[in-house]
Amino acid sequence: MLKRGERMEEAIIAYILHESLKGLQHLHINKTIHRDVKGNNILLTTHGGIKLVDFGVSAQLTNTRLRRNTSVGTPFWMAPEVIACEQQLDSTYDARCDVWSLGITAIELGDGDPPLSDLHPMRALFKIPR
Repeated sequence: MLKRGERMEEAIIAYILHESLKGLQHLHINKTIHRDVKGNNILLTTHGGIKLVDFGVSAQLTNTRLRRNTSVGTPFWMAPEVIACEQQLDSTYDARCDVWSLGITAIELGDGDPPLSDLHPMRALFKIPR
């Protein structure tokens, strides 16, 4: 679409985000954090369904450990609190980091790229928390 100079319609973006939120709600109720929500990890089925995929860096939360402290994900979509874990050993985050990533995905769906995509990923990691 971008190559043709076209943008995704707002109603389609809203549908994708709504269905993705339902998937995240299911994960979070079951104490799982996806940790890599982005456009590439949201698939559309032939019948118009939405699937969250790539659970390679997902994490299971337990009653004794409701927060995480490892910095994982794709730089442009990472929440500031996830990035902080790289620099501050006492920093932690919870399932809300997926909501941040879905917000960045909303921008990606509308604009074609996430914010700061013109920067090197390591440089973006320094700018996101600010």
